[in-house]
Amino acid sequence: MVARFLKQTWLVMAASLAFGLLVAAVDGQLRDRIKQNAIEKRNRELRSLFQEFGQECRFAEQTGQDKQGNDVTYFTAMDARGRIVGYATEHVGGGFADKIRLLVAVDAALEQIKGYAVMKSNETPGFGDKITNAEFRDQFVQAPAGKLKVETRGDRAVKDETIVAITGATISSEAVTKIVNESIVIIKELTAEPAETAASEKAM
Repeated sequence: MVARFLKQTWLVMAASLAFGLLVAAVDGQLRDRIKQNAIEKRNRELRSLFQEFGQECRFAEQTGQDKQGNDVTYFTAMDARGRIVGYATEHVGGGFADKIRLLVAVDAALEQIKGYAVMKSNETPGFGDKITNAEFRDQFVQAPAGKLKVETRGDRAVKDETIVAITGATISSEAVTKIVNESIVIIKELTAEPAETAASEKAM
């Protein structure tokens, strides 16, 4: 019985083994490149969020702990004179279809949001994926760094605590707003007072 089973399934098992080894080999070869691509994308988005300070703007990568004791990496943006002009951090939250990862930036006074960049998202095409569109994202630029809230109607041009949801994608809109709110809280916690941090400036 066993011999008969092996005779009938050996090709499937051999193919599965070969496929598994191939996937492992490809993953091993591409892992470093994928990681490097993610870093390069983050660096581009950082410069975009602080583009008003030009190419001379540089960033110090730092690590601290939030109030829950989780290690958090954040970035201090400095202009050509070395003055702090803002902060940014990556944060993840649940969206409609999957997790959403955002890079969120705030000004040096921690009073005004500079915007966000979508680092990873699998939201519904034609609806939730509009979180990457300027029409929705621009609402966060210069909005107060407080407790933002989502409404289904309103004027997107008004810079206040209200974010007008994407039509047909209220859950995605609320998810992004929640991630931005949480990011601001984390940045404020990490920069409120001197803390033991490991900082290193990088050319970006």
